[in-house]
Amino acid sequence: MKAVSIKQFISSTKSQTIALSRIFSKKVDSFLVIEIGSKLTILSVSVKNGLKINAFKSIPLLKEKRDESILAAIKDFIRENKIEHKKAILNPSLESVVIKRIQIAAVPDSELLDAIKWQIKDDFTFDIANAVIDYSIIKKTAKEDGSRLLDIICIAAKDEDIKQQILLLKNAGLDCLAVNIAPFGYLKIFEQDIKFKSAAPVAVLNIDNSGSYLSIYKNNKLEFYRELPVSVDKLRDSLKGILATETGKVELSSQEIDEILSNTGIPLENSVYKNKINFIQILSLMRPVLERLIIEIKRSLSYYDTEYSGGMVDKVLIAGGALRIPNLDKFLAKELGFDVENLFLSEGMAISSGVNKLELSENYANLGLVFDYEREANLLPFEFRSQRIENVEKVSLRWIVFLAILLLAMSFIFTKARIGILSRSLNNAKFHLGALSLVKEISGNLSVLDNFISGIKRTQAPVDIILKKLSNLAGRELFFSQLSMDSEHMSGSVNGFVRTINQNPDAILTEFISAMKSSGYFRDASISRVSKENKEGNDIAVFNIKFKLN
Repeated sequence: MKAVSIKQFISSTKSQTIALSRIFSKKVDSFLVIEIGSKLTILSVSVKNGLKINAFKSIPLLKEKRDESILAAIKDFIRENKIEHKKAILNPSLESVVIKRIQIAAVPDSELLDAIKWQIKDDFTFDIANAVIDYSIIKKTAKEDGSRLLDIICIAAKDEDIKQQILLLKNAGLDCLAVNIAPFGYLKIFEQDIKFKSAAPVAVLNIDNSGSYLSIYKNNKLEFYRELPVSVDKLRDSLKGILATETGKVELSSQEIDEILSNTGIPLENSVYKNKINFIQILSLMRPVLERLIIEIKRSLSYYDTEYSGGMVDKVLIAGGALRIPNLDKFLAKELGFDVENLFLSEGMAISSGVNKLELSENYANLGLVFDYEREANLLPFEFRSQRIENVEKVSLRWIVFLAILLLAMSFIFTKARIGILSRSLNNAKFHLGALSLVKEISGNLSVLDNFISGIKRTQAPVDIILKKLSNLAGRELFFSQLSMDSEHMSGSVNGFVRTINQNPDAILTEFISAMKSSGYFRDASISRVSKENKEGNDIAVFNIKFKLN
């Protein structure tokens, strides 16, 4: 019998598996996109001949019997619109999601997820082991010493929260293909629309009833995300104040507040509302919220440029519920000093009659989630991904069983003629069984080795974490130039300088030493050397601090 190597056997098995997946899998071109947040949003979308919105529904959600309301609304939507496909994409509430940009040393792909977990573990209020995590690599940077750094945007959520929302979809008879969030939906919209093909970074200001966030996109990547302490509800609450007018004290009703926000928005002209209150007074009520919004936008854009060298953002797109507030774009453009536009639906988009375009524009990000949903960051837990694979395997197994029965029937008819062939087939089966046993043994050995290596790594002091801790303790006046570590003696030193213009370097260094000692990470921290120098016309105090690790 011809010898077959293990490598050939594994390669053959892999190719057969891929062939089966292609035969029994079907490209999905119709989706239900479901967003669960302060309101429930459902879209029926098809992408077979370009993006088309077939049906749309958005309803507020109450805390009482929330799950029952979601389940009933989804079933009603499917029935009312006669939807036959059951493929869904979930956009979960951002309250349960953490989005963070990090920088880590380049590691093999097999170790990258563990490295990300270690980096972000302190950002969670729960055990990182109970989180579902995915990421997108923004860029790779080569350092002077030849090493590489990875800039990564990662998203994570509590596994239990995501599973609970997926199970609601399953109870409605839907198959959840992916779990993704609105900021990545905007990314896909920009990739599809040629008018957003620009080298300059573009920001999206998404403001809804209960919250808001600013996300920045550049080179088809989500590079920055930050939640802002501003919302439509806070702007609405600002108008509930009492004003003293010529006719006496005036307080607007809830209906009048909604009317002002939807019809007038941010007042730009001096006029009177219902002979009760002029628009200068209305703007004065809104101003604390609007000024906070402007401050947070400027702070976010400045942080993005200085921290990540992303460049200056010259355009902000308003999205979400803020699209219903007239003149917000004009007000922000005047205050920020650059282009601010409302992000409405692209012209020529196929939309079924009866769909409110303004309301659909508020949910623009959900449309983008259907594009390349498998390639982008996906928070779908592993057990639900494995169920999809099992479904393909079940169909494949039925065909295999059918073919096996057919072959057995033919073998029974030609028993005598096939005795030799069956004998050789038995020998081949034994050989394959032996090969599988060997592969299983090798896999077990690799698992033991991997656990051993992981154990070694956990005992090493993480230099990047130490440097991050020092950076967090340092004030804005301190600059580090070199960090040296002695792993054997658990000690190290850090070099840097303090700008001495109008500052006392001794006081700054003494405060930093105190912060190091009280952090719990360091002990015996002391200033080894301080000297004043002039560098490029600036007076600085160069220092060396030695410390030991706890």
